[in-house]
Amino acid sequence: MKPVVGFAVFGLCLSSCLSGALVAPARADENADALARGQEIYRSVCATCHGPGGRPDPDSALVQSLGVVPANFSDPLFNSREPLSDWKIVVRYGGTALGFSEQMPAFGDSLSEADIDAVLAYVKTLGGEHDYPDGELNLLLPIRTKKAFPEDEWVWKQRYTGQDGDNAWKNTLEYEFRVGRRAQGILEVTHEVEGSHSEFGHFEPGFKYVLKHDLNAGFILTGAAQVGVPLNSGANWEFLPYLAFGKILSDTWTLQGSGRLKLDLENSDKSSAEFAAIVHWVNAPRPRWVYPALEVIAEVPFERGDGPGRKEAVQWAVLPQARIGLNKRGNIALNVGVELPLNDRDRYDWRAYVYFIWDFADGGLLEGW
Repeated sequence: MKPVVGFAVFGLCLSSCLSGALVAPARADENADALARGQEIYRSVCATCHGPGGRPDPDSALVQSLGVVPANFSDPLFNSREPLSDWKIVVRYGGTALGFSEQMPAFGDSLSEADIDAVLAYVKTLGGEHDYPDGELNLLLPIRTKKAFPEDEWVWKQRYTGQDGDNAWKNTLEYEFRVGRRAQGILEVTHEVEGSHSEFGHFEPGFKYVLKHDLNAGFILTGAAQVGVPLNSGANWEFLPYLAFGKILSDTWTLQGSGRLKLDLENSDKSSAEFAAIVHWVNAPRPRWVYPALEVIAEVPFERGDGPGRKEAVQWAVLPQARIGLNKRGNIALNVGVELPLNDRDRYDWRAYVYFIWDFADGGLLEGW
């Protein structure tokens, strides 16, 4: 499979997602009657703390007596970034259900499911018209597949490679931060250890931009690029552009995919293309849970070499993994998995991954437990 063919297949997959051929989730009912009912509930139950327009008054005696400023629903970034499923948990069971303030009471006994849907549909309108991607499209972070949704998070990635000779460790520290409505900055540094040899690999600054997002279709598409700045004498300058998409298949299944070029700017023979896709089983409504997934990776080397060591045209691998939410909010989590080569097994015997993820926009390291 040539790189151009791989990107063609990747494009067909995107077209299928964009066409809506797969099942997509629908928004909460936003017809006039539901919104009117939601507005009525909001004014009678929520506005006292959160403010009539969604913006709480931090100087009011009531808010000051709470000891915490209630959520500002008029902020479009805050209003958009979390999925409705999390908001429903907080409304139904109270703030402590997701590690937030106990001052947010539970309304599960006083509001019906339809009432909760209606008031949340109304709350979503308080952020006004905006172009922020919806939090439902913030799918779980894979190990190899690039993620489409822009994030505010730290990720520490560790990879152990079992191979002939000295086994190898690779550590990556990644800082991601949102820029405006659709964009994200990326700062990444790698460090590798093989036997007794240890050195930094690359510093990889980058930029990601959401090209399309559509909650009704359950779809998001992103383009990004990073530059690999060598940090040792044996490393080369690299350019790393990629496309990534996410698709909500159903209430319990999601699909993500990406296509990336790894272009060695000093030795084109070391360049390659990488295609990856992952299916997650989102089998529980709570963020503190274990979410299994299966990822498939296809690497296409630009130069295959000659003789007995000639590389396969496509190097396949499979990577079963699980996302483990550590705190109640799920913004602190682990991702663990084992990668097994399906061909070209001389590359490595197996790889083990551990990711530590901290979505700092949802709270500090000691919050939400």
